[in-house]
Amino acid sequence: MARQRLPREQAGGSGDVAAALAALDADELRAFIGETLERVDHDQRVPLEDALLRRAATRGGFRPTAPTPEIVDEVVDFAKAARRVGYADPRGVDEYLRRGIRASLAGEHATARRIFDALLLPIANAEIDLGQHEMVEEVLSVDLHDCVGRCLLAVYVETSPRGRVDAILEAIDAVQGIGALIEPVRAMEQALGRELPDADAFLDRWIARLEASAPTDGDWESDQERWLRDAVARREGTEGLARIARATKRPQVVAAWCNAVVKDGDWKSALAAYEEGVALVTSDLWRGEFLDGAALMASKLGRNDTKKKLEAAWLGAPSLARLLRWVVADDAKGASIRRRAAAALEADATDSSRLVAFLRVLVGDVPAAANALRDAPGLGWSSDDHPGHVLFPAFAWMIGDGTPKGGCAMVTDALHRPPPSPLEPVAPSTGLSTPTTLAVLDRAEVRSRLTPKDRAAALDAMRVAASKRTEGVTGEKRRRHYEHAARLVACCVEADRQGSAAWCEALRARTSRFPAYQEALRAALGGAGRFVGTRSFADGE
Repeated sequence: MARQRLPREQAGGSGDVAAALAALDADELRAFIGETLERVDHDQRVPLEDALLRRAATRGGFRPTAPTPEIVDEVVDFAKAARRVGYADPRGVDEYLRRGIRASLAGEHATARRIFDALLLPIANAEIDLGQHEMVEEVLSVDLHDCVGRCLLAVYVETSPRGRVDAILEAIDAVQGIGALIEPVRAMEQALGRELPDADAFLDRWIARLEASAPTDGDWESDQERWLRDAVARREGTEGLARIARATKRPQVVAAWCNAVVKDGDWKSALAAYEEGVALVTSDLWRGEFLDGAALMASKLGRNDTKKKLEAAWLGAPSLARLLRWVVADDAKGASIRRRAAAALEADATDSSRLVAFLRVLVGDVPAAANALRDAPGLGWSSDDHPGHVLFPAFAWMIGDGTPKGGCAMVTDALHRPPPSPLEPVAPSTGLSTPTTLAVLDRAEVRSRLTPKDRAAALDAMRVAASKRTEGVTGEKRRRHYEHAARLVACCVEADRQGSAAWCEALRARTSRFPAYQEALRAALGGAGRFVGTRSFADGE
């Protein structure tokens, strides 16, 4: 049966909706929202009502009706009974937590605290099971992050100023089992809808307490170090971030400092911050990010040493993205790209087999690159250093005629995307423009310089790699990777249909014990199946 084709969204549809909303006056819009809420079912209506109450309370001055003392007692009795049996119906928990949210929105923080303490604390301590497999969010529809923020807010408001820091830390520890708090102060502010009362005095005590905590080992921040960074940024701005970055040498703090300076639009100061960050951190991974940032700031300032800074980033922390940026810097093409790649090989700039092999492709030494693909293991393609994900699609594009199609198109799709940063999304927002791998191969004139010998070496390496990948994933029964191995085989067939027929048929015969792989191979070969010498692939038998 043919798949039913759904209508495409009309151009300007979202604009029409916005225009229609703008055309309604306040009374008509209220009526429309009320009628819509009446029509939707309960599961859809409740989160919409929650959002409406929060918006009205934080921006419109609205105060919902707080739960009565009798309802609060009902919640407490419900929680006690749940603790005795170790289980609670998540629907009841949802409803009672919403009562806590309404109490918070109404400004009845003591009431909210009683409700949240009764429910959140035993759930966090695993005294009450809600039937979830792993996370509580699986079975609750209420916004737990909002509940935790309002729980902390209630503790804050209901505690004397001098005791707030200890009380907040104790409350955070009590609800830690529900979810990590990235920025506790922000969570409380979001719940309140404005700055906390006595915020300056609290931040002073909060910072002093967190600074007195013992630092952790390694490059990654502890929760308290992250809270300190947020508090210092609020209290002291970029100067405070610079102070703790120099004191702690934590990469995340240095990144936050650099990003804050960038946000201020001060490119010269940002360049200095990134360059100082390079000297502060010990991790090559992070050092590369700050070298990238320095290159970007040099570009924004219009400095003539931008290419040198891109080269410094490539040499300081070699990666495919940094290599691609450097070789095409100053709009380099053809011979210039090949000279830079040759210089990198001569300088022994990296010991990464993936990067060295790609450099050999750029300089035109395809047989050496082919040997790297031939020697690569069939497993471990997810490794940062495995050459397969770069060389196989590069070879498929190089030896193909025109634009790749079918299985080859799927394999070469990776060439059309710039390589990601390994630290995203916590790395500095450098915003450097990165060319695609395909763009660099094209500008280096790799395809036009390919010789028949190069083509034969590349195709042979592709077949070896596809065979080893197939034998690796089937030998270890890694069914999730069968489709990938099958696509590699199909790509070889499409690249050289007549020459690959016997090879593909032999591979199919060797893997006949793996029906799931056979099915993946039939799907990958598709129309190319008729060239492999059997009816089974072409006809789906």
